Amino acid sequence: MKHDRTIRACSIWRALDVVGDVPVLLLMEQAFLGVHSFDEFVRRTGLARSVVNGRLKKLVEEDCLVKVPKRGGRGFHYMLTQKGRDQFPNGLMMLRWQHKWEADSRDFQVRLHHATCGQATEPVPVCACCRAEIDPRDVDWREGPGLAQIVPHYERRRFNGEVGARRPGGRPLVDTMIELFGDRWATLVVRAMFTRINRFDDIQRDTLMATNILTGRLERLVRQGILKTIPYSSHADRVEYRLTAKGRDLYPVLLALLQWGDKWFSDERGPPVLLTHRQCGHDLRMVAACSHCGDELALSNSRFTIDEAG
Repeated sequence: MKHDRTIRACSIWRALDVVGDVPVLLLMEQAFLGVHSFDEFVRRTGLARSVVNGRLKKLVEEDCLVKVPKRGGRGFHYMLTQKGRDQFPNGLMMLRWQHKWEADSRDFQVRLHHATCGQATEPVPVCACCRAEIDPRDVDWREGPGLAQIVPHYERRRFNGEVGARRPGGRPLVDTMIELFGDRWATLVVRAMFTRINRFDDIQRDTLMATNILTGRLERLVRQGILKTIPYSSHADRVEYRLTAKGRDLYPVLLALLQWGDKWFSDERGPPVLLTHRQCGHDLRMVAACSHCGDELALSNSRFTIDEAG
């Protein structure tokens, strides 16, 4: 029986322990763009040196980055490990969402190029088995052998200022996405929506979030057009929260987080949640595919360019 102070410890929750933090996501984005030095991380993120130092230390402890001595022995480079590189599909799905829903609100355009086919591309979330583009309405989920209930410990992570307002050496490529998924509470609300948990009290029980924090996150997600409210009784204040098309399109980002968490945090029992793709009947594994040739996009065969407006 579920304890009344525990929540579902799915792989999304475990992944958010590492990457559910704005500065961490800003640093990982720059690592994907080829930044290796401490000073360059500071310059390109606009974060305080103390924040960069603390988050780089965390990413090294989590085995997402490794410190490599510079030639000559003065200082270190920070290089992506395999665990860090495996976050790249998450970054691609964030970029895809940002391109689709907020391209017109930005004064620059990020272009992704696939070296394998030599074409400009957009990442497409497809089923690894049948190669059909993934729609969350075609996915069934069930409890897996590794599902557990845990008592949550919400670490306070403070970050002042909007990501999109920062214009240091390199403006974030996926600013809205970093703000959303850098907030673990907002991400857990979106997770609840995809598991058909739609009412305030049910979401609160699922996340054990303080009611004032949950109210704030729901209001923000409605304001951003990710959620909408639907009355379920004659009382005006009794509403359910449902994903809009914009919100539903966040599914590939959550799926990338889930797969990363499954790979790196599942124990010997197996993953906490099992997904089935109804279109082909197989276990679902998402691949970020090139929109031009259909091959899988990877950090090794992808590069980015930025076109400034005007």
